[in-house]
Amino acid sequence: MLGKTTLGVFFTLLIWGNLVAGMKAGLGCPDWPLCHGSILPPFNLDTYMEYGHRVIASIATILLVWLSSRRLKSYRGAAKAVPAAAIGLIALEILLGGFVVLLGLPVQLTTIHFMVGLCMFTLVLYMAIFDGRRLEPAFSASGTAGFLLGLGALVFFQASLGAYVRHSGSGLACPDFPLCKGMVLPLLSDPRVLAQYSHRLSAYLILATVLVFYIYALVGIGNEKFRKGALLILGLVAAQIITGAVVVFSRLYFAATAVHLAIALLIIVVIGRLWADEAVAGSGASEALP
Repeated sequence: MLGKTTLGVFFTLLIWGNLVAGMKAGLGCPDWPLCHGSILPPFNLDTYMEYGHRVIASIATILLVWLSSRRLKSYRGAAKAVPAAAIGLIALEILLGGFVVLLGLPVQLTTIHFMVGLCMFTLVLYMAIFDGRRLEPAFSASGTAGFLLGLGALVFFQASLGAYVRHSGSGLACPDFPLCKGMVLPLLSDPRVLAQYSHRLSAYLILATVLVFYIYALVGIGNEKFRKGALLILGLVAAQIITGAVVVFSRLYFAATAVHLAIALLIIVVIGRLWADEAVAGSGASEALP
């Protein structure tokens, strides 16, 4: 229960941070760690969007430390590196959050801030699946598990690139869809067009990869649960591309961008569950995932 709760809070934290960026409220609290010099600042929408982000981050930190301390006790051997890394990353993320605000939201640092948060999300997902008692931690990078690991890395890259597109102001560099400025291959001399166009190409690559994966699940794997998971990933990726188009046509409406990120996180969760099944099967563990 603690693992699922922590995962849910981190999911909320990432989405809330996306809303803060979409509403351009990142400097609603221009100081750190206080907000307008106060623990409880006066009400203002931008201020409370950023303040709410900090409150959720505080809750996420407490839950992560609690979860990691429990996994440090229940995990054995090299698996202890997962909760240890999670604690190290949350400390880094807190420092990055402070620098992001104090330095006025620099693009590269803000993107790294998001990437570290996404790394923590994946580590929490691992600890939510493998509790170390009912289900021993497992890892596999071979066969189908290796393919899923690569697919998860590709989605991670795509989400990180999307964060860079957002924070660098490249979200409308291609103001149409599916073309870019009316062209299949636009001029890429503008860094903003290059970033946005790369983000789209990566999405098509993921779609093609997932389509092949679904066909493989139908033909090569008899596990019905696995087939349903592959179909779910395919549906989520298709929905993600459609939502991306909505983001462009709505001119980066903050709610649309939040849904866009939420779908990406759900894709990571489903991939993680399927990967864990394969990792458990490869390790010879007798207990199936719930």
